[in-house]
Amino acid sequence: AKRDPKAVPVFVPLDNFTVNLADREAERYAQIGISLELNDPKAGERIKLFMPAIRNNILMVLAHKRSSDLLERAGKEKLADEVLRETERALGLEPLQPGSTARRSADGEARPVRAVHFSNFIIQ
Repeated sequence: AKRDPKAVPVFVPLDNFTVNLADREAERYAQIGISLELNDPKAGERIKLFMPAIRNNILMVLAHKRSSDLLERAGKEKLADEVLRETERALGLEPLQPGSTARRSADGEARPVRAVHFSNFIIQ
């Protein structure tokens, strides 16, 4: 989606996630920092109200990942899509299909989250 160069971006950083990964051959964990880029400042308040549900949904996604799923760029991009989908699900929105680039709901309203950014990504 195009960004207005004059608009100040709105970011909501989430507390870091530390999870055991689903690797069977070795005990591995990931520490991941995520920030949500929002379409408008009002969405930030709504995100904060739903934070426990958002964190829960993201943790559920992360706990099913193997280290091999996350090492490559494509795996990280897929995870960002899943985080976006699970965030919207926690907000009560009907999630978009994987890979969809539509940023408006069926009624034409802008989706609250513009993008998912990783600020920290450690796998051990």
